[in-house]
Amino acid sequence: MRSSTETQRLRMALLIGAGALLVGTLSGCSQDDGLTRIVFAAGQDPSGATAALIEEYNAAHPDVEVTFQVMPANTDTQHDAYTTYLSARETSIDVYSLDVIWTAEFARANWIVPLPDGLIDPDAFLSGPMESVTWEGTRYAVPWFTDAGLLYYRIDLLADAGLDVPVTWDEFTAACAAATPDEGMGFVWQGARYEGLICNFLEFLWGRGGSLDRDHLVSSPDRAASEIAGTIDFMRSLTETGVSPASVLTYKEEDSRRIYTEGQALFLRNWPYVWSFAEGEESKVAGTVGIAPLPHAAGETSYSTIGGWNIALSAYSEHPDEALEFISFITGTHSLKKRAIEGGYLPTRIATYADEDVLTANPYYASFFEVFKNTKSRPRSPHYPQLSDVVQDKVHRALSGEIDSETAARDIVSELTELYAR
Repeated sequence: MRSSTETQRLRMALLIGAGALLVGTLSGCSQDDGLTRIVFAAGQDPSGATAALIEEYNAAHPDVEVTFQVMPANTDTQHDAYTTYLSARETSIDVYSLDVIWTAEFARANWIVPLPDGLIDPDAFLSGPMESVTWEGTRYAVPWFTDAGLLYYRIDLLADAGLDVPVTWDEFTAACAAATPDEGMGFVWQGARYEGLICNFLEFLWGRGGSLDRDHLVSSPDRAASEIAGTIDFMRSLTETGVSPASVLTYKEEDSRRIYTEGQALFLRNWPYVWSFAEGEESKVAGTVGIAPLPHAAGETSYSTIGGWNIALSAYSEHPDEALEFISFITGTHSLKKRAIEGGYLPTRIATYADEDVLTANPYYASFFEVFKNTKSRPRSPHYPQLSDVVQDKVHRALSGEIDSETAARDIVSELTELYAR
């Protein structure tokens, strides 16, 4: 939680930055050279693929000049910058890259506009990313690149124990007991009180048939509370039985990743970025790593929490037609292929996962695709930040033993229902 002084300083910095951007952009627009100038705001791409694509686009469109406005790497800071610009009806940015959890907030505020019919073919994209760009039945963005929770496992340790990759949680816990030499090092995941905990919790919940969706909480509050409590109890059982270390409740992505790549765990739940570390020169498990969908309860289905970013048109763009044409390009097959090969960004278009050039550069994408076919979005709400705080707080306190699972579940259902009602 930021202090009021810190918040004021951040807002002042963002406003100064917005003003500087506006001055620079307007200065460029004052040039009488006949160019239509479009500004695209997104996080930095260290690979250079995005900048190269923008250069390619500009070369093919001599009457348009697209500028890449690099935003802060920290997602929260980027969100604060965007809300500062858009609250002020800022016209200096035409196209925004949005975290998948921001669609409802930005659409409800009328900061981004619905996509025109025919701009994209929704069947060409993975279903999870398409779900993330939709709010109340309307599409407000185009999926750009994706992310999803994966199960990493040790091929060698499972083989030595004569075990197949587990599919259900019962098989999973049995495998941890049979194939790990040290108690508590079977499975590492992200249990600290932060956004990653929600992603993990939802995967446990969905894999047990539960949901945090508004309609489910409103129509079946008692059932929803029972599902949530049961999920928390199962998560607690992982540390209580030694499947996971008690310290997992302090782990974020890199904490759990380092344990796995040091060879100290059989299983890891994490994001696709871990693959390059697991197969890197400093990894102690290189050559022994496999990827699979997350386990689920018997009779249920495995789902992964979707991450990633989408592209949307600002409601205050002064050049919407030209901006939409650029959006079509930067989210098109050619662009996603280039970013996949040169930057390792996971594409949202289904066909890209069958592209020979992409698979030559990233052969493990075939395994990722099997997971990405079953993904879900975090609860979609204009009040997602508050919703996230509620779930983080209640789940972590219950996992830590501060409150019981039934209390946590009832509070989650009650408080989320109130937030949805807003």
